[in-house]
Amino acid sequence: MKINKKSKTIYLSSAKKRRTKVTTKGLAIVLGGVSVAIGSVFAFLPNAYQVSVGGEVIGVVNKKEYIDTALQTVEAQLEGKYKTEVEIEGLDPLKHVHAKKKDMIDPNNLPTYLRENMDITIKFQRLLVDGEEIAIIESPQTLDLLEDELKEAYFDDKDVNAKFSNDVKLEEVYTTEDKLVEMDTLVDLCKKRQRKEVVYTVAPGDSLWSIATKYNLSVEDLTDANEGLTNNLKIGQEIKANVRVPVLGMELVKEAP
Repeated sequence: MKINKKSKTIYLSSAKKRRTKVTTKGLAIVLGGVSVAIGSVFAFLPNAYQVSVGGEVIGVVNKKEYIDTALQTVEAQLEGKYKTEVEIEGLDPLKHVHAKKKDMIDPNNLPTYLRENMDITIKFQRLLVDGEEIAIIESPQTLDLLEDELKEAYFDDKDVNAKFSNDVKLEEVYTTEDKLVEMDTLVDLCKKRQRKEVVYTVAPGDSLWSIATKYNLSVEDLTDANEGLTNNLKIGQEIKANVRVPVLGMELVKEAP
């Protein structure tokens, strides 16, 4: 620094300030780099919702409302099919993720994926015969249809006046669709014969022969099962019989005289 005492003016002895010259090409490179950086950030931002059940990923969709719509569709399908209540559970909390468009589920297929993977239970009826569960049926109306089918099977006549010969009850149960038993299978289950000990109470006009015939047995079968049994029967006397009977039988209803 040089000082002129007379004028008391101060001069700064320094080099001229250099300025960096920015070219168009350089600016383009800088802007391009910034664009790439921004693009890289956006390329990994969450753009979809991951659908999973029990920790297992089903797939991804780009809109949350697709999942709600799919769940409503599944519920409506099953309620319409079975005319009963439906409970849907098991969907994990949604996770916001990044996904490529080609990896996203078609919203039209989402209801099918949910039905195949979620815990869906439907209110059906448990059929109990003599206190034991025989099958899961759709509704009380199914029991009416079963009664007609068994009349046809046992008496060759759906219009015959007959009733179940066992204690039959229905209980509501929420279970999966695959537990439901179709009618053909249900009829076969009911017709299946099992060995059972029954106790018959002697009525007026009964004989060993008539009782044996009733249970498709021989008189000897009855005498073997009842020590000291003779043809001298008494009204009200109890006779044991080891018989093979259907799981669910039918008996004719005696009409009043």
